[in-house]
Amino acid sequence: MHADIDRALEDSRSATGQWRGLAGGLSHLQANWRPGPDSWSIAQCMDHLASTTGPLVPAIHAAVTRARASGRLSTGPFRYGFVATWFLRSLAPTGARRVRAPGLYRPSASDLDLAATASRFFAVQEAFEEAAASADGLDLARVRVASPALAILRLPLGTWVLATAAHTLRHLHQAQRVRADSRFPGAA
Repeated sequence: MHADIDRALEDSRSATGQWRGLAGGLSHLQANWRPGPDSWSIAQCMDHLASTTGPLVPAIHAAVTRARASGRLSTGPFRYGFVATWFLRSLAPTGARRVRAPGLYRPSASDLDLAATASRFFAVQEAFEEAAASADGLDLARVRVASPALAILRLPLGTWVLATAAHTLRHLHQAQRVRADSRFPGAA
C-alpha cells in the first residue's frame, strides 16, 4: 500500500478508536455541552465530521472508478502542489488557524442524539476507510476529486484522503479539549 494511503488509514483508524472511547458512556448533557457560544460540543464535532466526510465518500469512489477505467495508475512518489498542500495543512490536527466551516458543514443542531450521531459518524468513517483503501495503486496526484461543497475546488485524490484523516484528528483533539474542560459536566 502506498505510504500516503497507509498513513491516512492509520490516522483514520486511530482517530475512530479514540472517538469510540471519548463518546462511549457520555450522557446526553455531556455529549451536547459546549464550552462557549462559539464552540462545538462533542456531538457537534461528530456531526460535522459525518457531514463533511459523508458526501466525499461517493466522490472518491467515482474518481477511483474513472481512474481505474482510464489506467491512471502510479506508485509515486507524489507531489500535490501548492494549493493542495495549503489545504492539507489548513486541516491538520495541529493547525493553529481556526477555520470557519461553511454553512453546509456546520452541525445540524445544538441538541443532538448521541447514539444516532455516533452511529452515523462511525458508518461514514468505515465508508471513508474503504474508499481510501480502494485508491491504492492510482496516481494520487493526477486523479482529481471535486469538492462536494464547491465543485470548482478540484484537488488531488491523495490530498483528499490525507486531509480527511487529518480533519478527523483535528476535531478529535477539539472534542478532547471539550472533555478536558474543567467546567465539563459530571456524569448525570
